[in-house]
Amino acid sequence: MIGNIYAIAAVAVIGGGLFGFDISSMSAIISIPQYKCYFQSGPIPDDPSECLGPEPSVQGGITAAMPGGSWLGALCSGFISDIFGRKKSIMIGAVIWYILIVSPQYMYRGTKRYRWIGSTIICAAQNVPMLVVGRIINGFCVGICSAQVPVYISELAPPSKRGRLVGAQQWAITWGIMIMF
Repeated sequence: MIGNIYAIAAVAVIGGGLFGFDISSMSAIISIPQYKCYFQSGPIPDDPSECLGPEPSVQGGITAAMPGGSWLGALCSGFISDIFGRKKSIMIGAVIWYILIVSPQYMYRGTKRYRWIGSTIICAAQNVPMLVVGRIINGFCVGICSAQVPVYISELAPPSKRGRLVGAQQWAITWGIMIMF
């Protein structure tokens, strides 16, 4: 068992960075021709560069599914932690998110190769509703963990280190969002 608060916070910081990547993943994907053609809101043209993607209102719904799920997860995280405790509620969120993780998928854009890791439902999405459901589930897990991890670190850390360690976790989420955006 690891008892060093810095080791526990390091895991939280890495998780925070991954959550940041997951939260802002749509911003990196919506301009890729493969995405636009697959979720095209009309007939697919012969030239992939002419694909327009989903209609703006549909794209807004796809994008908003993740923060909507995060809101719901953060709202439910208190009830979940009351029943199971903070550590187990973080594990529940992480396990649900982890079970949905699949091996890397590769998307190509020009000569660059991009590696994406996402949830099974999102990667297997055959249509927009399936993509939205996958993003809601991912958001739910992010909401649980992002609400409970700072509290858990605060409970473990001595008062002199508490703010620094909780701030590092939030800092990692912000950097993950910025890097992916």
